[in-house]
Amino acid sequence: MSQVATNEAATLTEAILGKELISAPIFSKVRAWPAELRAALFSVLLASAVLLPYLGAVGLWDPWEVHYGEVAREMIQRNDYVHPFWENAWFFSKPAFTMWMQALGLQAADAGPVLALLLAALLGGLGYALYQGKVKGASATKEFWGVLGLVFGAFFLLLFVWSKAVTFPWRFSTVPMGPDALPLFTEWGFRLPFAGFSILAIGLLTYAMTIAVNARAALASALVLITMPLYFLLSRQAVTDTPIISATIAGVACAMVGLFDKTTRFRSEWWYGSYVFFAIATLAKGLLGFGIPMLVFIAYVALREMTWKSIGAHFKWMFTHMLMPMGAGLGAAVIVGGIAYMLGKQWNTTFMAVPVIDNVSRISAPTWLGIMWGSLAFWTVTTILLGREKKATTERPPPVFAMAYDMRLGTGILLFLAVCLPWYYEMFTFWRVDDESKIFWFRFIIHDHFARLGSGVHTTTPGGDFTYFILQGGYAMFPWVAIVPGALATAGRLKIRGLSAADGVGLIAVLWFVITWALIGSSATKFHHYTAPMLPPLAILMGIFLDKLWEEGIDAHGLVLLFGLPLFILVGKDLAATPKHFTDLFVYNYDRPYPTFLTETPVLGSNNIKQLMGMGMALAGVAIGLFALLRSRAMMFTAGLASVMAFALWFNWSHWVQLSHHWTQRDQFWRYYTQRRPNEPIAAFLMNWRGETFYSRNTVKQIKDNPQVGMKNYAEQPGREWSLVEHARLGMLKSAVGDRQITLVDKDLNNKFVLVIIE
Repeated sequence: MSQVATNEAATLTEAILGKELISAPIFSKVRAWPAELRAALFSVLLASAVLLPYLGAVGLWDPWEVHYGEVAREMIQRNDYVHPFWENAWFFSKPAFTMWMQALGLQAADAGPVLALLLAALLGGLGYALYQGKVKGASATKEFWGVLGLVFGAFFLLLFVWSKAVTFPWRFSTVPMGPDALPLFTEWGFRLPFAGFSILAIGLLTYAMTIAVNARAALASALVLITMPLYFLLSRQAVTDTPIISATIAGVACAMVGLFDKTTRFRSEWWYGSYVFFAIATLAKGLLGFGIPMLVFIAYVALREMTWKSIGAHFKWMFTHMLMPMGAGLGAAVIVGGIAYMLGKQWNTTFMAVPVIDNVSRISAPTWLGIMWGSLAFWTVTTILLGREKKATTERPPPVFAMAYDMRLGTGILLFLAVCLPWYYEMFTFWRVDDESKIFWFRFIIHDHFARLGSGVHTTTPGGDFTYFILQGGYAMFPWVAIVPGALATAGRLKIRGLSAADGVGLIAVLWFVITWALIGSSATKFHHYTAPMLPPLAILMGIFLDKLWEEGIDAHGLVLLFGLPLFILVGKDLAATPKHFTDLFVYNYDRPYPTFLTETPVLGSNNIKQLMGMGMALAGVAIGLFALLRSRAMMFTAGLASVMAFALWFNWSHWVQLSHHWTQRDQFWRYYTQRRPNEPIAAFLMNWRGETFYSRNTVKQIKDNPQVGMKNYAEQPGREWSLVEHARLGMLKSAVGDRQITLVDKDLNNKFVLVIIE
């Protein structure tokens, strides 16, 4: 290590904040907290600062937020939270958890500021009680939660007001919305649970990595993930990808604590927490919720614990201790499965019933029912008896079986099923069909899983070669693409069977990334945002690399930093030249026009956003590179931290807000509800962007079939009519209505849609 690096502060925090500040008496109690709690608190506050401001300042984006949002609104309106419904048909393409989160937020949105005050008072009061020791047995841990409650009590209220007030002068006025518009705080209520879940995942990951590696690596991983564009953009969206990614991160973090914290008294609780989070992920998006974690931990146990020499010991243990429990479980499966089959036949069950296909043999619905209940009985009985067998013997199980016991595998899977099975069981029995005449299990399992993987569905970019996610991954993780070579090099130095917890964490991250990339990369259905599940494991490896870079110095990693330089330059050049790559990361149709005037209109003298973005990237890169050449790790890290935070905060607090007005129909509907007269309807002409259904509360008239005749008949009604139409189809609408007068309402408000009055 160079002399310059040796003379610098021992920790990154000291280097950035100064030893005098962090040693101040005011922080004495904070310094007494365990490192994992301090790190978790800091990462939660950092994620909150990036994700929460302006969360509800703009409308929901087309088409996914409003699509799932309308299903959630229908749940409330129909008082049916089990069977998702959309417009005039059942909705089977996604599980219900996302809509449950939205329904909760939509109901909370009615309370508006009152809810914020109640939450602030609750969190603040609980925090004060814990911090002052009013709760029996106050400790450093309770002090931590007390301060966290106090901070979030104030922070929650501050950000709530901030997200509503600093947008448009009329934001707090209900008059421009009209009396029939959705509640003022709808968007805030919708998005807050999703952003909150992402923040929770960040906190748990930081906590786990501090225990397994150290606080610096943990905070570095959290910072990397929070400031990756695709991660913070998805975290601000009320869509299915956010809860599955957040739940997977949280589940893996809980598992890491269970694996690597040798001093905890709550190992079972951490493991059970991981199973609950994986169940939530399964309720959020289906088989991937448990499929990827299952493959990761199977591979982890096999690589870390299994050896050729131990195979014999495993077979011996299985024959000695497992045959009787498995035999009893098999007997229970036959009995319970047989009873379920007979009852299902008697009751004419529709469990996993499939459409009748001529000349094709199929498993009957009663047989499927028997298989399901028989499998559940087998696992339950076997788990109970294996637990009793473990307690009755002093013999240590072979490594794989010992790991299964440590992971609470049997009871954990039962808990997993207890969380997610009831809803799936009900839907597998639900015999109604959706708008494509498919029952739930056929639509969801066959079409939306296997057809998506094999033949491709819904996507506007089907197929694609292996470079697809490499390209999108570069955009998704900018500017951290510069340290991808370093992360891979660090992973290469870790040992599969290494004794340190860092080796274990690295193996989990590598397996998580490799399995996710292999599975999603092989899918025929490809969207840019499918890159998102690969980001958390990469962030873990990047955090470990940044820790090594600080600890070992710049010279020790100079070559991999040089490898990352062209990646930073080339990806940054593409993004600065074409900012549309950012929005394409998480939208549906990549042909939708981008509001280029937002980035090309001069803002500072003759410079526009594109030019300033490019100059900012260049200046940050030059500054970081200069400090690296000078071997000043403190200045290099400080410049990097300042740059990525400035970029993330600008994008979330400013640019995302400006962009949102061109991907939402809320603004048009606010004008419609404000300016319409009694009994004046609204139509959507040749549109299927979902927002028209949600923001009209499913009262919009859809004119899609035979549009010329349909619009002509609609316009000939007595009085004025309103319509939403894409700018590109305005001429078709004018042609259809003939000599009727067309008035455009704020035509430049949205570059995709325009609201018109027909008189």
